[in-house]
Formats: sequence, structure tokens, C-alpha cells
Amino acid sequence: MNKRFYTALLVFAMLVVSNVGYSQAINDHIFPAQESAKSFINFDNKGFLINGKRTFLASAGLDYARIPHQLWHDRLLRLKRAGFNCVEVYAFWNFHEPHEGKFEFTGDHDLNAFLSIVKSLNMYAIARVGPYACAEWDLGGYPLWLKFKPGLRVREDNPEFEKYVDRFFDKLLPVVFNQQINKGGPVILVQLENEHNNGWGTVVPDNYFKHLQSKALSLGLQVPYFFSGLHHASDPAGEGSLDDPKRPNPWFSTEFWSVWYSQYGAKPTDSAVYARRTWKIIAHGGGGYNYYMAHGGSNFGYTNNDEDAASYDYGSAVGQAGDLRPIYYGFKRAAIFARSFQDILENCTDATAAYKDIAVDSSLKVTARSADIGDLVFLDNPGKKVLKAVVKVDNDMPVATVMLAPGEIYPLGHNYIISNQITLNWALTRIYGLVKQGNTTTVLVEAERGSPIMLYFKAGGKVTIPKGTTTGFKVSDGNVDLITTQGDKPSEYTFEVGGQCVRILTMDAKTMDKTWLVEQAGANVIISGVSYLADVKLQNGQLQATAEYPLTGKKDGQVWLYKSNSSSLLKSVYQSDIKYNSNVSLSPWQSKNASIYATPTYDDTNWFSSADPQQMGADDNLTADAWYRTMVDVLASGKYTMQVDGGDRATAFVDGRKTVQWKVREGEVTFDLEKGKHMLAVFTAHDGRDKLAAYIGSITDVDKKGLSGQVQLKQGGPFISTINNWYFTKAEKATDVKNNIPAFDTLSWKKYKIGDDVFNKQEGFGWFQTTIPVQGGNPNKLTINFRSVDEDATVFINGKQVAQHKGWNSPFTVEINDTSTLRKPIMLTLFIENYSNEGGIDQPVKVNSIGDATVLHNWKMFGGPGNPDAVDGWSKLAPKTSFSGPQFFRSQFTVPQPKGKHLIWRVHTDGLSYGSVWINSHNLGRYPEKIGNIGMYIPECWLKAGINQVVVYDENGNRPDKVSIRSEKKAGRITYTLQGKL
Repeated sequence: MNKRFYTALLVFAMLVVSNVGYSQAINDHIFPAQESAKSFINFDNKGFLINGKRTFLASAGLDYARIPHQLWHDRLLRLKRAGFNCVEVYAFWNFHEPHEGKFEFTGDHDLNAFLSIVKSLNMYAIARVGPYACAEWDLGGYPLWLKFKPGLRVREDNPEFEKYVDRFFDKLLPVVFNQQINKGGPVILVQLENEHNNGWGTVVPDNYFKHLQSKALSLGLQVPYFFSGLHHASDPAGEGSLDDPKRPNPWFSTEFWSVWYSQYGAKPTDSAVYARRTWKIIAHGGGGYNYYMAHGGSNFGYTNNDEDAASYDYGSAVGQAGDLRPIYYGFKRAAIFARSFQDILENCTDATAAYKDIAVDSSLKVTARSADIGDLVFLDNPGKKVLKAVVKVDNDMPVATVMLAPGEIYPLGHNYIISNQITLNWALTRIYGLVKQGNTTTVLVEAERGSPIMLYFKAGGKVTIPKGTTTGFKVSDGNVDLITTQGDKPSEYTFEVGGQCVRILTMDAKTMDKTWLVEQAGANVIISGVSYLADVKLQNGQLQATAEYPLTGKKDGQVWLYKSNSSSLLKSVYQSDIKYNSNVSLSPWQSKNASIYATPTYDDTNWFSSADPQQMGADDNLTADAWYRTMVDVLASGKYTMQVDGGDRATAFVDGRKTVQWKVREGEVTFDLEKGKHMLAVFTAHDGRDKLAAYIGSITDVDKKGLSGQVQLKQGGPFISTINNWYFTKAEKATDVKNNIPAFDTLSWKKYKIGDDVFNKQEGFGWFQTTIPVQGGNPNKLTINFRSVDEDATVFINGKQVAQHKGWNSPFTVEINDTSTLRKPIMLTLFIENYSNEGGIDQPVKVNSIGDATVLHNWKMFGGPGNPDAVDGWSKLAPKTSFSGPQFFRSQFTVPQPKGKHLIWRVHTDGLSYGSVWINSHNLGRYPEKIGNIGMYIPECWLKAGINQVVVYDENGNRPDKVSIRSEKKAGRITYTLQGKL
């Protein structure tokens, strides 16, 4: 019943709604641009217009916060090379204001610099400014200090929250708005808020949304904008048409989930699955899409939420280390096609009815889009077997046979106007893309060896076949037909009409994957034969480029340059093959005691002080670790139970000696104490904070970390037990809570398991009941702890209403202190009202019989592991030495840097428990990874020639003997240069 995936379910509901008409809460509309920006960015219900030109938005999601700024250009260029013309980014609040009132917009935080790079690459940007993000990011992007603001409630019309949002927006939004397209920047769309329960698209449901809107407009928002998102799903196109006459803007998905954050690397099926889902958008009338994520990156430092660790690879097209997966080339194929025919796709209507009989096959689906400039027809094989489609377009042309792979959507072109002299009458072979090169239009055609190539053109003048080009044309009566068969090498065909030239380059899919479209000096060139093409420089008539292929792949072959009127071979220059070790040697490890804070004599004078321990972060420390200390006066030796709220892991030390480890969220821990006064120190740590998906309200007590609230100590125990044997019976309406509790019988009351959804993800109401047995020890008070009830609950004790609570994922308690009630079994009944998605009792309900206990006061807290860069305190790690608490370890190493090899290095934390790793003072993030033992990625820019330093902080003090730094061969690349004349 955990609503961690509430957002996904909410989006699914949105998609269902979009097929039957829009609800008041959710739509997919976009607010129009201000008049000052409309000539730069505008739209109608058919498509986007950028600088007055119909533009298909093929957008790539990535987060600059998850990439070192030295690698921004590299990652953006990889996306641009894949045909993306836009990127979508979050601006995480806690990334820019980690400490209250202290804003960071330099270095890795320099959003303005990032957007400037986007602009320099002639790409556009969609800015998601929050204030909430989600994104599997720590606390969903909220600064930790917000948790400690009394009366603050997030994502609603709360003056305290809006005050801090405004202060953040005053710093962030001018950076974004100064980069709007009408001001010379790349920003074309802005998203306010993210995945809110109430307002999506252009819905302004309450004063909170009005506040965000007015604030953004007052600070200069001029480009189109929307709330929360548009069509978030793993298959956002669904199975129907995306046309909607009620929608004033084109259909667009801001989160097309490509793979998922629980995956590293590629699965064999990814490319075909997500290619199909992309082509459905293109074929069914979509104006664009944004993949979330196209490049995932890393959660450096303590930025991960509790679902991930250092890696946010996402199984994405561009891997965490910049490597290219098979899905990358599938995305490239779709993006280049859609942008090549954007003058159709961004200005078209559904023409399926006109072409429904183009192929006779009951298992084949046909859709079509039509615009004044031409039509596109899509053959869709939804099945799991290869389909042989027989296509008949008219009586004057031969029948074409098209082979469609399982799930493949295959485009055909018709009546497309290339120039005032040339029209593409029919393309019955897959066109990969069109490239305008001066007076030449280059048509890239993809066909496997031995497959037919069938292109039919109409000419408005005399047709000339230049000498020296491959023959194969049939010219007659204004028709130019290219009917041939694809050979085992790329082929080039050219014809001219009235000074306008059409060049047709044909090649198979593998070669097309290695073909790149390059904009340089206002001209387009094509370079083919390269696994990946990086930077290209044109100077003094010379071309020089950087190319690469996978370290484990085959060497690239011939590389061709296609200019507007000629083609030539480029020279490939490789470095000499230098051998290297894929494992680096680590110097003997040193250690440093990170448990010194448990020592009774340690001076904690300057620590954060409070009567009761406060949640981790109350001292403004942002790490995932904290120490707590207080004195305990024990009157008699024996077994004691300590109860305290909070989370997650904790280790107790008594007088500096490790005593017990436990999970704080369990509520209590039992251990032995000797009579007398003792220093009690508690080390706590967590794996990331909840991202608070769809959460609205106070965040003070949500997902507590460390120790929180009153600490009780009592001899004996344990005192907490889980209530079992629940039963459920359905109610008809919310007002049934006012009626008597239904009499218990086994016909109407059914057994209920905590966490089950009894409402089938629908609105519903019901009674939940169990019996609390008499507790041992005759306690004078019993506390019932509800960690989460979904959603609203009314609590009854022995049939009498005693409490009401609203909201899921929010703990609450009920106390029973009547002696006569405690001496008998207690009937506990809940009436639960569920208004969205799953419903019931989310998490186990526990009873606490500790009653009167000693309360431990006068706590001190120190946040953080200590200083990993400290010079003092290190000593040689002796063999077989063991540790009973957190420890620092450090070593030195040198990585090989052979010329011509782009090596990727990872720290493998084998043998360790939980903690963090620093390379040359850069925090790689948290371990262990939750997606497998992949190692922790070291950004190349953080390594240096010569000696490097690695520091490990391990919470349990596990020895680093098995830690290694190894090359990830699968992500490594061979680099070389290309040279040639223009």
C-alpha cells in the first residue's frame, strides 16, 4: 500500500482521462507565450513553432546536478548527435540553496553556464523549476532546513512555505528567464511545480498555484509554461489517436519513461520496446516527447533518495559514464526522422482513413498523417512475429514488399514537396532522414543487404543525372524512379532538376547508426562510418574531428564525408596501441578512527544541544550520518529497553564500547546496562530521504532520520509488539462512520493483511478491526502507534470513537490510560476513507506498553562523518585489525592514461557495509548500490595525472581489503581523429 508509485498511477489515470475528455484537475494544455515571445516560441493545436518554423521537439531528459560541469558539453553533444534538439532539466531547490539563505550558482551549480552550453549547441531547453521535483532525489528537492520551520506545509497555500519559495524563485527564476529564447537563450518552455495531486497543464485549482503563477510572471516569465507535467508514462501514446480538437497546443510528453531507475546498463529488449513506443507518438499525431531519462548520471554526495544510491544510470541511452547503449541508436533513428519531416508532423491531421487499404493484412495496422507539404503513412506490426507486408499504392507502380520486425512501425512517404521542382511521390523504402545541404537535399535511405529500394519522384523540369554517380534511375514523363537493390556497401545516387539536386544515400541499419549529421559554419555535412562522432572543427578548408568506438568493439572502417556537392574519404589517425592494466594498484591502506565521538572524554561542548534529540539535519548538517550523546544514570544492573522515534540505522555505544545495533524505526532496542553513570553515544545513518511523491502537508515528521523526540529507558522489555489478526468489511459511503460498527461475523468480515489494497485502487470506505490482548506487566498506559493509514482514519476503542487522522504516510498515536480498559482485551476498530489509488492500512500497527519510564534528556548532536580530508589522525592499517564502529580508510593510486583510450574507472566496495567514497576530495556518493555490484563511477575530470587519493568512510568499520578500482571495459572507448579537406 506504500504510495511510492502514486505518481505513476496518477499519471495513468490522467492518460485514461485524456481519452474520454478532460477532468477539471488534470489536462495537457499549455499556457501561451507572452506577446513579446510569440515570434520566437508559439504553438497551435497541431504543432510548435520556433522562430516561426514548425519544429518537432525531440527532447532528452538529463540533470546538470548529476553531471560534473566539466562533462556537461560532452553529455549534451552526445544527445545532440542522436538527433535531439532539446533537453529537459530540473533545478533542484536543495542543490541551489542547501543551507538556508546561502545560494549556490557556480561550478557544478552554474545553471546559467549549463544553459549557455545548450544554446551554443543550437539546442532548446525545457526548465522544470519546482519548487518540488521528485526525481529520486533526496527529499524530492526540498532543502532539509524546511523540515524545521514551524507551521510550514509544502505544496499548498501556506504563507510560510510560499515565503521560502519566493526567496528561492527570486534567485533561480532570473537565471532561467534571462535564458528565454526571446532573450537569446535556449529556454522555450517552463514547468511550474511537478506531479502535484491537483493541478496539471493549465489547471489553477487554488491559491497556491495562483501564487506560483503570479510570482513567475512577475519575475519575467514570457515563454509558454504549464503546471506539473504532461503525459507522464512509460508508453505515453497508448493505443489511440493523440489528436484532440479541445487542446489548444500539440500533444507532448514531458516524461516518457525510458527504462527505469532500478536498472543499470541495457537489456536486449530495451531498444525495440522503446523504439515502438516512440514511433507510436510520431505516427499518432504527437508534437514531441521528452525521454526521462536520456542520460541519468550520478547522485554525488548525499543527493540520492532512499530508492537508489550513487548511480542514477536509469538504463538510459547515454550511460552513467557516457557510453552509448543500443537504445541510443533507436532514439537517434526516430528523432532524425521526426525532425526531417517536422513540416508534416507539426502541421498535420489524421489521414488514416485515406490509406487504410494500402496494405491488405489483418494483422497490420495502418495510420497516416497529412499536411499541405505531404503525407506520411505508417505500417505497424503490433505482433511478435516478422510480418511481410504487401503494399500497393496505385496501379502505375509495382507492388512493394516490406518486411516488418515484431513491434516495428515502418514509415512511408507520399507527395512530399522537396523543392519547387521536385516532389517525393512515394518512398516505399524506409527514409532515415532528410538533410538540406545548400541546393542539395540528401535523402538517407535505410535498407538491409538484398532488400529492394523503391523511391518515386516527380520532376517539374528537365532531369539530369550527373556523370560519375551510380546509375539506377528510370526517367520518363516527369517521373524519376529509383528501383534497385541494396548492396553490401553504401551507395550514392544523384539527380538534378532546375538547379535543385537530390542525393540518395542508401546503407544498412548498422552503417546508418554510424552516420552523423553535423552543422558547421551554417552548412550541413554528413559523416558516415563512425561509431560516435564528437567534436568537429572546420578551419581553413580543413576538417578535423574526434571520433570513438567502444573499447570492446570493432575498429571503425572507412569514414566518408558528404558535402553538398561531393563526397570523399576522411583519414583516420589512431594512436599506437598501448597496453594497460585494467586494475590499479592501491597503496597500503591507512585508517582513522571515525568513532572517536563515542569516547566518554570527547569534548562535545560545541555540539548542537537540545533537551530531547532532534532529527538529523537540525544542526544544518546535510550528510547521512549523525552522532548523539547523553549521560545515563542506571540504578540497577540488568536488561534495559530504550525507545525513541526516528530512522534508519543506529549503533549504541556505552562508555565508548559498541553495545548494540538496531533499526530506529522499529521503535525500541534492548541491551544490558551496569549500575552507575554512563556515557551513552548513538551513531545513526540513513540511505537517503524519501522523495515525498505526491505528498502535501507538513514535512516535519515525515521520514525522520536519526533520533527524534523523547527517549525513554526502562528495565525489562521489549515493550513494543505488532498487532495482527486484522479483519475488514466494506462500507458504502463516508457517512457510514456515524453508524454503529457492524457486528462481527466471518461472513461479512474477511481476514486482512497489512499492506493489502482492499479498494482496488478506487475510492472506497471500510471497517478494519482486531483485538489487542491484555499486556503483561500490568502497564498503566498503552500507546497504539500508526505509522501510516491510507488515507483518512477514524479510530474506535471498544466501540467508542477516540481519534481522527487525515492523510497517508503520516504517523500518529492513540493512548489508552484507563486502568479498567487495560485489564481486558481491547477491540480496536478503524474506519478508513480512501479517495485515490490504493487504500487500507499501509504499515504495521504496533502497541507500546512501556508506560512510565525514565526520560533521557540533555542530548548533544554532531552531524556528519567528520572531515575526510583531515591531515591528522591517520595510521597504517595493521593486518587483521577489526573495528567496532565507523572508520575512515585512505589509499593512493595512479591510473593509466594511455593515449587514444578513454578509460572508465569504478571503485568497487566489496567487503564494506554502508558509507561514502571520495576521490581527490570529490564525493562519489553512497554505497552499496541498489542496482547490483556495478562499482562507483569516477568522473574522468576528477582524476589527475600522477597520484590520486581515495578515502572510504564505512559505517561499520569493515576493512577495505577487498576494495578495488577497476576499469569498466564495456563503458570505455577508443578515441581517434579524422582529417580531410572540405
